[in-house]
Amino acid sequence: MARTLMLCAVGTLEQAEACANTPTYRLEVRTSERQQAVLYLCSAHIHRAWYLGQLALDRKFPGENVFVRSIHLHQLPRAAAAEAAL
Repeated sequence: MARTLMLCAVGTLEQAEACANTPTYRLEVRTSERQQAVLYLCSAHIHRAWYLGQLALDRKFPGENVFVRSIHLHQLPRAAAAEAAL
């Protein structure tokens, strides 16, 4: 079974920008209404986690007035990141 190459999620959120890096962080975004979204980001885009999390929520829950309440960052193990690149 072939593995799918996992890439940084910034390319799916912003059409003007694409990123071919493998993700090094798993980002969980939560709202006060207990809605959540999960993103995988590379180390080059992790500094924009809050903003990208808001974009992900806006896409996942269109028409709803949702706002990021908290973000949780989980560093992916190097083996998992390397395996995702296969």
